[in-house]
Amino acid sequence: MRSVVRISDGLGNQLFQYAFGYSFAQKTGQDIILDPFFWGSALRSYQLDKFRIRYTERFIDPIWDYILGVGPRNARCFKEKYRDAKIEKEYRLVRENKPMEYDSTVYDMRDAVYFQGFWQSPCYFDEFYDEIRRQFTIKGSLSGRAKDYEMQMGKENSVSLHIRRTDYDRDVNNVCLGGSFYEEALRGMEQSVGDFCLFLFTDDKEFVRKNFDLHEYILVEDISDIEEFVLMQRCRHHIVANSTFSWWGAYLAENKGGTVFAPVADIWTKEFYPAQWNLIRTRVGNGEGKKI
Repeated sequence: MRSVVRISDGLGNQLFQYAFGYSFAQKTGQDIILDPFFWGSALRSYQLDKFRIRYTERFIDPIWDYILGVGPRNARCFKEKYRDAKIEKEYRLVRENKPMEYDSTVYDMRDAVYFQGFWQSPCYFDEFYDEIRRQFTIKGSLSGRAKDYEMQMGKENSVSLHIRRTDYDRDVNNVCLGGSFYEEALRGMEQSVGDFCLFLFTDDKEFVRKNFDLHEYILVEDISDIEEFVLMQRCRHHIVANSTFSWWGAYLAENKGGTVFAPVADIWTKEFYPAQWNLIRTRVGNGEGKKI
């Protein structure tokens, strides 16, 4: 018997979904099938195939999934209808009840299940940390520029700082972090680890160049997002944003990120974070996210 885990949204969410599925397989003895569900968005695409994951079989054949999504029509509608029919015929659909909250009852299910959700609690998979960390290593090697950054990070008392803006910076429901969080995190980091070299990761590099002056930094740029993700893990300590991308960048690093400062804001709950991380309660939007 095999169950299915839907894979969707950005890289960080995909890693949570896979890690949850892996834990389900280990605890129940079932294998899992992945269902990458994307419909032509340029902002998000399936990226787990860039990693050395154990489970790779797909719920829908990639060629057939491509055919469902071609043409000027609404690809999501066709893809959803096809999946709904297949799920109704062969699986029990289980949707996540509460985001960022651990639900142990999922492991009691013994029939074929189709899991839909984000499953963003390390309680699901932390006991399998070493194996998940091995699987979340990239295939292939880094580019020359990425290797230069990597070498520099190894020589310094390196700290990664992540600023996410692209899909967070909006007029309504802006969820960007503002300068107050980063100021407090940088003060805390200096008190904890002493002098450090700050490596700044962001999806809005022009904004950072114009607005970030809280600390001297090296802007990581001109490499792929996957390489940025790998390099984030090479830093010794971390200041993460309200983003699953930097959450995983810290969690997969040595000692789960060393000294880590993270924001508790919006829907992000304490259960979302490893116990050893330093949490800063902060606000998002309402002017906070418009400046650093």
